[in-house]
Amino acid sequence: MSEIDHSTSFVKVHKVDSAAEAYLEIFRHWGIKYVFGSPGSEYIPFWEALAKFSSLDKFPRYINARHESLALAMARGYTMGTGLPQVVLLHVSFGLLHGAMEIKAIFNENIPMIIIAGHNVTHEDEVWGGTPGPHYLAFSEVGGTQRLIQPYVKWCHEPSTNRNINYILSRALRLTMTEPRGPVFLSLSRELLFEKLSQIEIPTKIQPATSIQADPAAINTLAHQLLSATNPVIYTRYLGRNPKTVEILVQLAELLSIPVVETPAYMNFPTNHPLHLGYNIQPFLSEVDMIVVIDSSSWPPWYPPTKGLQSNKAIISYIDLDPTQLKYPYWGYPADLLITGDSQLVLPALLQILRKKIEDPTRVHRRERYNQLTIQHTKLREKWREEAYASQKNHPIDPKWFCHQLNQAIDKNTIIVNETITHWLTINKYLEKNRVKTGSRFEGAGATASAGLGQGLGVALGLKLAHPNKTIIALEGDGCFHYNPVIPAFGLAQEYNLPFLTIIFNNQAYAAMKHHSRYYSNGYAVSTETYYGVPQKPKVEYTKLLAAFNGYSAIIDDPDKIQSSLQQAISQVNKGKLALLDVILPEP
Repeated sequence: MSEIDHSTSFVKVHKVDSAAEAYLEIFRHWGIKYVFGSPGSEYIPFWEALAKFSSLDKFPRYINARHESLALAMARGYTMGTGLPQVVLLHVSFGLLHGAMEIKAIFNENIPMIIIAGHNVTHEDEVWGGTPGPHYLAFSEVGGTQRLIQPYVKWCHEPSTNRNINYILSRALRLTMTEPRGPVFLSLSRELLFEKLSQIEIPTKIQPATSIQADPAAINTLAHQLLSATNPVIYTRYLGRNPKTVEILVQLAELLSIPVVETPAYMNFPTNHPLHLGYNIQPFLSEVDMIVVIDSSSWPPWYPPTKGLQSNKAIISYIDLDPTQLKYPYWGYPADLLITGDSQLVLPALLQILRKKIEDPTRVHRRERYNQLTIQHTKLREKWREEAYASQKNHPIDPKWFCHQLNQAIDKNTIIVNETITHWLTINKYLEKNRVKTGSRFEGAGATASAGLGQGLGVALGLKLAHPNKTIIALEGDGCFHYNPVIPAFGLAQEYNLPFLTIIFNNQAYAAMKHHSRYYSNGYAVSTETYYGVPQKPKVEYTKLLAAFNGYSAIIDDPDKIQSSLQQAISQVNKGKLALLDVILPEP
C-alpha cells in the first residue's frame, strides 16, 4: 500500500526503498523544501534518495553548498525570508566544527533548523554500508558527536534504531518550530542511513506548540503605563522577523502617536512613515518618560546599561520571548517591566486593551505630538539628504554619497543584506527606499545578537533561493568579505542560477579595529602609526574573482560614475549574471 487514510489513523504509510528515503518522506510531509549539504561520504544514501525525488519532481531538493558554513548560512537566509525550517547535512564531527560559528548564530537568532551530522558505530565491515576504511576511526567522538555543539542547540539526539525514527524526526521538527525557536541536532549513524526499509509510518498529529502569550496582567500594566505617559518612545531591532507584526506596530504607534526608533536587523517599521524617527535613541533619552523595547533585549538600544540613561527617570518596559537573555552570562539593563511573550501575540492584545481604554480628551494632545513628530521625521531626512549632497564630490568616494546613490538605484523589489561594521549606521540612514515593505532588509552578521562575520553571502543566497524574482544585494565590508567562503558561494550561485550583487565597501582596512588611540593615546601604535589588526594591504583586486564564475564586476572610484555603475551591475544581475562592485572608500 502507498498511503492510508489518516482520518482513521495517526499515521500515513509510504513505500520506500531505504531509510534515507524514509527520512525525506517525513521532511516532505512537514513542508521541508530543501536539504542543504556540504559533501560527506555518509550521505550517499541521502543522495540516492534525493536523486529519486528529483526524478519524480518531489521536494525536498538538494543544495550542494560546497562548504559547511555556507550550507548553514544559506539555510538561515532561506528561513529568515520564509519562516520555514530547513535541513542541513554536515560531514561528521569535522563538518560540524567547521560550521560551529554559524550554529551559534542560528541558536542566538532563534532560527528553526534541523542539523544532521553522521558518525559510525561499526568498523569490521559487519554491516552493509558501514565504514569504508580506517580513516573512519576518526569520524566518531567519545561521548557522542552531539556533545561538540550541545550548548548551541535546543535539543539533540543520537538514534540507535530506525524502528522509531519516524517519531524522532517528527519530534525534532516539532521542537525546532516551538518558541523560542532554534536549531535541533541529530547524530545519525552511517549504518542507520544505509539501512534498507520498505515503508515508513509518518505521524500526522505532531504539531509545534502554540507560541508564548504574555501574562494578561502584565499587558494591562503596560497599557496603563502607555496611556499615562506623555512622551514615550518605542525601540526595536528584530520585530520584523514576524512580518505580520509590523502592521500591528504601525497601528500601535499611530494610536498613541509614539515615535519608533530602530536598528534594522529586519524591516521593522516603514521608513517613510512620519513616526519613524531614525536609528539613534540617545537624543530621546533625556526627555522621554517611557521607553518600550520590543524584540531587542538581546541588543539593547543604549550603553552602558545604567550610565547610558543619563539619570533619566523613564519607565522602561521590554517585550521579548527571552527578555532576560538566558544565553548571556551577563545582562544588567534596568527595567520596570519585563514581559515574556511573542510580540506577534502581545501587541494585538495590547492594542485591543488600549482601544478600549483610550479617552477622547487625549486626542488633541496626541494629534499635536503626531504633527511635531512628522516635522522631526521630515527634518531628519532633509538633514541626511543635505549631508549626502555635501559629500558628492569627495574623493575617495564618501560612503554617505554612495549609499544615497544606491538608494536611488534600487526599487521596492530589492532585498538588502547588510554585513558591514563601521558603515552600518550610514547604510541605515541613507539606504531607506526599499524598507517600506516587509522582508526587504536582513542582517548578515547577527540579527538578534552579534553572530560572527562571514555569513552575509550565504544569507543572500538563501534569500535569493526563497525569492528568485527579487533583486538581492549583499553589502560587505572588505574585512567581512574576507571571512566569507567566497569561492563556494559564487560557485553555488553559478551552479543553481542564483544571481545576486555583492558590493564591497572597500577602505582597505578592518576599520572597526582601529581603537588604539582610545586606550593608548600616547602609545607606540599612535606615535609610530603601527596599527596592527587594521590594514588590508596590498590592495586586493576583488573584481578578478568574478571571471572564474562568468560574472560581471567593476571598480567604482569616481563619485560621478556611481549611478551608471550601479545601474549596469543591477542590469547584469537581472539578466542572470553574478555581479560584484568594488567601491573605493577613504581609509580610516
